[in-house]
Amino acid sequence: MKLAIKKIRSLIPVILLAALAFACEDDPDKLEPMRMFTPAGAVKAVSGETQVKLTWNSSLYTASGSGVTYTVEVAADTLFQTPILLSAQTDTAGIVLTDEQLEVRQKYYARIKANALGERPESKYFAVSSGFTIRGEQILQPLLTSDITDKAVLLKWRERAGLTKLVLTPQTAAGAPAGDPIEVTLTEEELAARQKFVTGLAASTNYRAEIFRDTRLVGYLSFMTNAPVVGNVVDLTRFTDRPSVLEDTLLQIESGSIVILKKGVTYTIANTVNLDRSVTIMSENTVDPAKATIFFTSNFNFAEGSAVDSVVFKDLYLKGSDYSGVYVFNIDKAATIGKIKFESTRAEIFRGIARIKTGGVTVNNFVVNNSVIDSVANYGVLAIDNSGATVNNIIFTNSTFYKIERPVTSKSAANSILIENSTFNEAPEASRYLVDFGSFEVTQGVMFRNNIVGRGKKVGEDAGVKGIRAGSGTLVQSSGSYATSDYMATGNEIPNLTVYSGTAADLFQDQKSGNFTIKDAGFAGKSSAGDPRWR
Repeated sequence: MKLAIKKIRSLIPVILLAALAFACEDDPDKLEPMRMFTPAGAVKAVSGETQVKLTWNSSLYTASGSGVTYTVEVAADTLFQTPILLSAQTDTAGIVLTDEQLEVRQKYYARIKANALGERPESKYFAVSSGFTIRGEQILQPLLTSDITDKAVLLKWRERAGLTKLVLTPQTAAGAPAGDPIEVTLTEEELAARQKFVTGLAASTNYRAEIFRDTRLVGYLSFMTNAPVVGNVVDLTRFTDRPSVLEDTLLQIESGSIVILKKGVTYTIANTVNLDRSVTIMSENTVDPAKATIFFTSNFNFAEGSAVDSVVFKDLYLKGSDYSGVYVFNIDKAATIGKIKFESTRAEIFRGIARIKTGGVTVNNFVVNNSVIDSVANYGVLAIDNSGATVNNIIFTNSTFYKIERPVTSKSAANSILIENSTFNEAPEASRYLVDFGSFEVTQGVMFRNNIVGRGKKVGEDAGVKGIRAGSGTLVQSSGSYATSDYMATGNEIPNLTVYSGTAADLFQDQKSGNFTIKDAGFAGKSSAGDPRWR
């Protein structure tokens, strides 16, 4: 019995070795040399306007010059069940594919295998890349507000030889075609000027504009035409030599009127205007970079006890005469206002944009959008200067604020504050707060999102500033926002700011003159933070 057991034990290694050999013959994919010949790691893709670069780790135990080559296959789905759109070979662990080989703005996937080398067979295809695209050339310039009307658009582009046509296609809100495209052949004069004024568009309509060199797309952008000006329109554009016509008209028109001013003309507010009705004041709807100007030596106010739905300034240049006592609004009478809004407007040289210095005033929404405000003294953009006054919701979006001593201050509580996609520089001044509610609560919190803050406004040599102050129950949230290295927070810091390695002068084109174009192409927030006009 013992002899039999010993014989069986002596056979176990032989049996195991045979089983292993059989298993290897049955599944050749498990051969170690073949596994080691397979490229390792993920396929990485770096996309550009005209090409995409794919890279991967070299096959194990191969070196440069060893003769190993790779096959790259590209398809439109991750399972490669659709036709293979491109197959190429390379002798390095990377390949560049161009817009001559692949369509731009289409999503593709790539897989890689090592080809046979000597006695080593080819590997299996390994991990499929994440989706990648070639972005496509972009020579069309971003549109300004003044480039778009309700029926036309002024398109501009960078220098490029051989351009032939523009195509404008109506789109749904989701980006699907929604009508017949408009095709415009470019003339020699338009090519020399690098711009084309395209008319015959529909109002309040999304369009996709594309520019071509023969059949090759070299630029594209999307925009929406302006809404037509409808309603009770008061057209003052014919009054080009009567600066007081706006002030004379405002208290004679119906509530809800839209007052149209001529671009390039200056209108004055020389006496206090006590508004008691809703009004929109705007520049005419034409393609002209100039705005209508309102020059203030006095200010707007509200009539005692009035209830006003909205006051809107749109596409205007608001200019004060001095910093000592001029405001856009200096409110000292009780009133209820639904909305005060500055849209696509430039404002500068004021003691304050809006100051509320009496009780009994309620403003539901105070909004600044797509605007530039600069050179404002100690009452800032909004100063709630009485504990009996309330501004419920404060909204700053897509705007630039610079050279402002105290941007937002309040002596009472609020409902919410949203500051988003905006650029700040020299705002506030040293020792001041960007937003200062003291101990008063902002009940639904402060949201600070996708902004850039540059250095504070110096007082002597001091440039240290403070962030956001409100009651202890106020939630301050910040995300996607950046500070330049010369932004020095000395208290109430804005949470989660990412610090850029350079100064405001390193980041912005010319911050002293108000040009905040981002000049550092390596800035992580270049495409996502700050006022979109500068990206």
